[in-house]
Amino acid sequence: MTTMLSNQKNSIKNAKPIGVVLRISGDGENMRSHYNALDFCGHTYKIKDTVLLAHDSHGQMNKPWVVIIKDITGMKNGNIMIYVQWFYRPSEIFIGKNMESFDTRELFYSFHKDEVHAETIMHKCIIHFITEKSQIPLRKKYPGFIVQKVYNPNTKRLIKLTYKDFLPDMKSEIEELVLKTTSHLGIIQAIKSEDDVDEMEVD
Repeated sequence: MTTMLSNQKNSIKNAKPIGVVLRISGDGENMRSHYNALDFCGHTYKIKDTVLLAHDSHGQMNKPWVVIIKDITGMKNGNIMIYVQWFYRPSEIFIGKNMESFDTRELFYSFHKDEVHAETIMHKCIIHFITEKSQIPLRKKYPGFIVQKVYNPNTKRLIKLTYKDFLPDMKSEIEELVLKTTSHLGIIQAIKSEDDVDEMEVD
């Protein structure tokens, strides 16, 4: 994914950082200024926003990438970069398989991260993190993607959001996202870790 996106920039509109510099990292030509938000084409994007990224495979009908923004940095050369965490579509991991058993809104969260140009952003999107014992919201009333599992691209396994053996920082991150959905939808979700959680291996 990095190869596909890292060189794509919009030649007409450039992303601009917003607000004060939160911190500085690196030195010399590698020095970066870190920000909480950016402006692109008149729209504001912040850390923790979920967005669609343009796919640069020309001539192919590919769906946009889906990511969550984890960091925003300004480079010495003027480029604005975003550090993102990826969501996977079922069709991206079950290649060549029948997708009828999957909800068309379904995505899989992951802890796979990359850095891409801010100009690849298309627009924000809504993602609901729903534990498997909770009711999936109606599409018409609550449009947006649905996440119920985490995909590990290294082990090629799908894991429920309530998996008890996530590392503490991963577990905390997932719980925060589930609680954000809970607050938005006004529902109660079970986020207590389960002892009988299955891992599903992807062929």
